[in-house]
Amino acid sequence: MATRDEFRSSLIEFGKRALKVRDHLKNEEATKVALILPFIALLGFDDRDPTEVAAEHAADFSEKYRNRVDYAILQDMRPIIAIECKCLGNGKKDDRGQLKAYFNASRTVKLGILTDGFLYEFFVDSEEPNLMDDEPFLTLNVEDLAKGQISDTLLDGLFALTKGRFDAETIGENARRSLVHRAFFDYLTAQFTNPSMEFTRFLLRENDIKHVRTHAMDAYRAITKAALNDTFNANVLRKLEIVDKAVPNHLPLTTEPNAAAAETAGKEHEITTTPVELAAFESVRRRLAFLSAGNPALFDCIDQIKYRDYQGKMAVFYGLERKGRLLDIVEQRDGTIRFVFFDGGERDAVADLAAQDERLFGIFRRRVDELARQRAEA
Repeated sequence: MATRDEFRSSLIEFGKRALKVRDHLKNEEATKVALILPFIALLGFDDRDPTEVAAEHAADFSEKYRNRVDYAILQDMRPIIAIECKCLGNGKKDDRGQLKAYFNASRTVKLGILTDGFLYEFFVDSEEPNLMDDEPFLTLNVEDLAKGQISDTLLDGLFALTKGRFDAETIGENARRSLVHRAFFDYLTAQFTNPSMEFTRFLLRENDIKHVRTHAMDAYRAITKAALNDTFNANVLRKLEIVDKAVPNHLPLTTEPNAAAAETAGKEHEITTTPVELAAFESVRRRLAFLSAGNPALFDCIDQIKYRDYQGKMAVFYGLERKGRLLDIVEQRDGTIRFVFFDGGERDAVADLAAQDERLFGIFRRRVDELARQRAEA
């Protein structure tokens, strides 16, 4: 039985292989053979044993209403997992109805999977017994696997579905926990970005601050947002070995470079990397770490952001300097900084990095995807 780390490695290899064969899959049968059956085998089930993996399995209310799925995984000859397959790129929300009909007709089925070979949606009956939920509790995108982008939550969820670990009796409860976890994550992410009045009042009550007037709430919401940012800096950025103090709105005049940055600092031609440039570089890393907090795979890529100093500018890049270029940091004569983005458009210089979140995060994700794709094709 594979360990969790071995399972993770197998998932990534599966993702890389899937990318290589994707363009050659022209119909549903080809998708089943090249992608879906190997995924079933990856979960530990023997796709060549019809007593364990049954094709075109039926669960019927009556002779008139016959329900079938492409594959059913059996335990003691009773279906426990139902898998409905679609041609690559053709999986739609409407296709859930066929899977739901089979799920609802078979009382022993506890997990439904809808897939086109690249997108896998996992369903349980968390609300009512034997009635498949409308929304999946777990979603897997194989393209993310190929890039090594698999969160601990997703990995643990898939690992629990492998043969020998899958428990039909507890899968529903585990799914409910996953759904609650997702709801909490989405809520807290929203509060991190823009704390609501209710959330701010909750924090005030928890800290025994009462009788706050309505007109003062905007100020307290700003304090809440600042506190959340400081909490992130203190507890998460430490993983990246970035200094713990929060980044001020203006760049400090002195700071120490981190080890990774120091290794890549340009030294040729008596180029001097100034404290202001280093502070700007750290602010880029911090901002991307903040923006990547909800994506563990992207978050782990932050330590591959480095710089190379040139006369008059500092080039900031991910992985490879030329292909991974994110932006240039340019120090003005008055000591202020301009950030020049490399995102295919005009290379305009901006002073406020915090106002460029969408742009900065977008180019970072593209560079990570591009480098992962190049490595997969190599």
